[in-house]
Amino acid sequence: MAPTLADFGHASMRMMGRNALGKRPLLVLLLEYDDNAQGDFPRLAAVHPPAYYDQLAFGHPNPPFVTDNPANPAGLAGYVEECSIGRFSFTRVAIDGPFSMGPFGNPDDSTHIQRVAQKIIDYSPWAFIGIDGDVFDLLVSSDELVVLVIENIRKRFPANRPNDPVYATTEYFIGQPLSQVTVSLEVRIAFAGPFTPFYQIAHEVSHSLGTIDMYNPGSMNYLLTLMGAYPFYANDQATVHLDAWHKLQLGWCEPQQVELKAHGSADVAEISAQRPDGAVILWHPSRGASEYFILERRRANGPRRYDRSFPGDGLLIWHIDPARPPMNRGAPNLDPGSSGVWQTGAHTPPLSWSDGTVAVSRLTFGAGPDASIRVTW
Repeated sequence: MAPTLADFGHASMRMMGRNALGKRPLLVLLLEYDDNAQGDFPRLAAVHPPAYYDQLAFGHPNPPFVTDNPANPAGLAGYVEECSIGRFSFTRVAIDGPFSMGPFGNPDDSTHIQRVAQKIIDYSPWAFIGIDGDVFDLLVSSDELVVLVIENIRKRFPANRPNDPVYATTEYFIGQPLSQVTVSLEVRIAFAGPFTPFYQIAHEVSHSLGTIDMYNPGSMNYLLTLMGAYPFYANDQATVHLDAWHKLQLGWCEPQQVELKAHGSADVAEISAQRPDGAVILWHPSRGASEYFILERRRANGPRRYDRSFPGDGLLIWHIDPARPPMNRGAPNLDPGSSGVWQTGAHTPPLSWSDGTVAVSRLTFGAGPDASIRVTW
């Protein structure tokens, strides 16, 4: 029996049991520490104008995306809506600050996270009313809220970390006279700095939806997926989509499933609202859903606003095996993690499973209908 999409992990990537489908509130907080003699903590407004951060969080801008002259940053809200083909979006809680944090203090990771988390909930605990489903027990968790904190740390290492519960007390009407309610915040917090590029900001924010890092051998899937490698302090607006495997796991696409028989073919199209089945899973009965390949059509000059930094026009071969994160088997030699894109007219060497046995003697790529790529073997 052929595996189902559920067997391949469709919509299985969750945060505390919840899919990244529908809407989720996004809170963005700007924090500033006192500068030192080395200029390690520049004012955020000295790096980007205040409107920059609002568009970065909630904007739906048109490209080209540029950091300055004039500023037109990419938008997280627009990015997730396009990647999810409209199945997921962020709603605004607030973008606020910058708030003074005083001296930077103890750089210990856990201590710093707790200090920031307490600042988040103390600044306006009323903002969390309505996010939690039960107003009598206001525990706001990672499946209910996405948090991005931008700090004025010049060399801020982009990260995503959970905090231990922090608390604040606020007043709220609960069908009776004004009462005090204790709000608890226990979430994942994405951290960025003033020079963090959009790529890394979106990367860290996406971890709050359940995504995983895809830093593989070779070129580490550079510019092929949001979860691949990219510079930390580039201060630019390079944008690429999440890969087809992540979209499958998040429930943002439904690839075709094609069995790897002796001979066959498949047309691979860009994933879109019109073609949620554009990608293709190549599977074999000997492996089932434990190890397989996903063929994905990508191009920088297509209709997607947020795939403009993709390095070429062609097809990716994602190798999915349980021993490590997915990696592209790139052109021209199926190198693991390579950024090489397979183009029409090319063909691969023998494509192997993780144990070295041959999955298929070769894949050949040609033009398919409606800008798709036809793959034959």
